[in-house]
Amino acid sequence: MTIPLAVRLAHVKITRWMAGGMTVAAAAVLTLVSAGPAQAFPQGACGNSYRKVATYPIATGAKDGNSYGTVTLYQSPTAHRKCVIARLADRYVGKSSYLYVALYVDKNRNRKYDGPDIGIADGSPKYKWFAGPVYAPAEGLCVQFTGAIRIGSQPVVHGGTPEGTWKYCG
Repeated sequence: MTIPLAVRLAHVKITRWMAGGMTVAAAAVLTLVSAGPAQAFPQGACGNSYRKVATYPIATGAKDGNSYGTVTLYQSPTAHRKCVIARLADRYVGKSSYLYVALYVDKNRNRKYDGPDIGIADGSPKYKWFAGPVYAPAEGLCVQFTGAIRIGSQPVVHGGTPEGTWKYCG
């Protein structure tokens, strides 16, 4: 049975993950960036060891048919984690009224969203060009990820892995 995205989002425990072995200064910067709505993190990858795995448009529900942005999955073979960032399309930078990103890890390897699975989310009405990064230990585990954007009073537009599909199991 597939649990609808809205139900999963309502039950996600918001969690932050930090890499072991970081210097105190780097950990402090990462904590400040991921803990609040400040937009100091560069619009790039999740870190030097992370490589892009997949990008999906954030366009589902858009009345005008346009993509409002992208949600991108990154993976680090050295950190043994996956990371997701949602970005606004250039034409919407500074105009968003809400930006959100989530990463779900199939920890129990049954390709269902249930009990021990991990959900990590980051969102704010103050984000103006990206949300995230969110990190999760996911070496060898399948993931789902999604991004959501609201521009002004428009309906929320979302995108990411297809509903109920666990992918990128490396």
